[in-house]
Amino acid sequence: MRLEDLKYEFPEMSEEMRAMIEREVEKQVKTERPQFQKSRRAVGRTAAASIAAVLFLGTTAFAGVSLYRMQREQVGNYGVNVTISEDGGSAAGTEAAGTASSGAPQEVPNVKMEAGYLPEGMVQTENGKYSFENALYKGGVSIVFYRMDTGDSQFEMLHEDVVSSEDITVNGYQGVYLEFPHLYEEEITFNQRIYVAYTDVHHVMEMYVASDVSKEEAIKIAEGIKLTPTEDTQGEDLVADWDWSSYLKSREENVQNEAADSESRVTVSKEEMKNTHGIGESFSAEKTGSEQYKGLMVQVSDVQVADDLSFLNEAFVDEDLKEQTGADGKLLPATIQYIKQGGTDSLSEVVSSREVPQKLVYATVEYTNTGDAGLSEVLFFGSLVRMEEKDGKMKIATPESYEEPAEGDAWSRAVNKGYGFSEMPYYDVHGGERDNNYISSIKPGETVTVHMGWIVTEEELGELYLSLDTFGGAYEFSDTSLEMGYVDIRQ
Repeated sequence: MRLEDLKYEFPEMSEEMRAMIEREVEKQVKTERPQFQKSRRAVGRTAAASIAAVLFLGTTAFAGVSLYRMQREQVGNYGVNVTISEDGGSAAGTEAAGTASSGAPQEVPNVKMEAGYLPEGMVQTENGKYSFENALYKGGVSIVFYRMDTGDSQFEMLHEDVVSSEDITVNGYQGVYLEFPHLYEEEITFNQRIYVAYTDVHHVMEMYVASDVSKEEAIKIAEGIKLTPTEDTQGEDLVADWDWSSYLKSREENVQNEAADSESRVTVSKEEMKNTHGIGESFSAEKTGSEQYKGLMVQVSDVQVADDLSFLNEAFVDEDLKEQTGADGKLLPATIQYIKQGGTDSLSEVVSSREVPQKLVYATVEYTNTGDAGLSEVLFFGSLVRMEEKDGKMKIATPESYEEPAEGDAWSRAVNKGYGFSEMPYYDVHGGERDNNYISSIKPGETVTVHMGWIVTEEELGELYLSLDTFGGAYEFSDTSLEMGYVDIRQ
């Protein structure tokens, strides 16, 4: 399971909330990954339960549960709109609930979550994240909450490509279960969703459920979820929620700017690529304001291609890489699947598939300290980036565009089911606290050589550039990557 294969299943959301979900999915690729040097927004807040919270909040936070109900509305043949609507009740009851017809509640408490049931073999990996011990970080359930600061009845989430849906009730709370197509039966993917409306505390739970959890078990997990109000605002047990008002604002901005933003992230002028380097060319790895890289130069001195893993030091080859080879030691071919994307009137389906050979790209990267002081804990990372010149600009191929459909094609996206190259699955220098992709130290005048390896399809060899920027990524241009410069390693 890979992040790019799951992206289309997630609802449209703010970048902050998307980052929170994607961080979890990233962990499901491997239990341990190369470490990026990126700042991350802290979303976890915690607290211990306090009986004083009940006294403080009074009836405001608890009387609304009978006045609202979560419901689903069919949209077309395969679309489902999940909403919360008022369920009637007396005017006195509405006043006691502390809400107007469509207004915000007077109080939205901070809450902590308690999971009362987990299937046998399932363990907690972090706050709100659970997976089976025999498949850690590869499935299970991931739970997020929306804080309904605009009022419970403002909740609305439209989903397309829904195989089945039904209303559910968990511990007296109303909810909805959704199932999406499971296109890759041999893989664990998040193909189920559960929503539950906790209108007494004005929160909505969204539970992402993987294919290794049955519908029945997923509902039992939801039934075991208990939210407790608390006055505390800090601590490790407080639910990480997202204000619905902020979500709506971000969603509106995303809709307005989606086309322009998408184009700007993946396309740049050739002038902006002026810092592109060739194999054997040295260039600076310094970063503004960071002493960690002062005087550090880097050079990609050699790039080789092979159809096996013979270049690699077996001590650093993980099981995922080994699984890409057959009995003869050669790399297995990758399957390219052509998928017709579903919507409100159709389900996603695999239209056709084909196989293409996979290759190992093996790069020798030399880091040299040209400064007067020693460097320590030097983070390194190599991202392979597919680029092509299009309409006088350089365009990055995103995970959803392994191949672009032609006019009249029945499919809408092509997915590479092989290993994929965006990760740095192999490197032979380890250091730092986690013994991963750090150079422990580089003395003045010293050169440290790092070998990096990626698996790609044979068809991609003519489009590959290497980014050694630890801030950048493989699927969009960044200012730091353009400033540092990509290395042209096309074969």
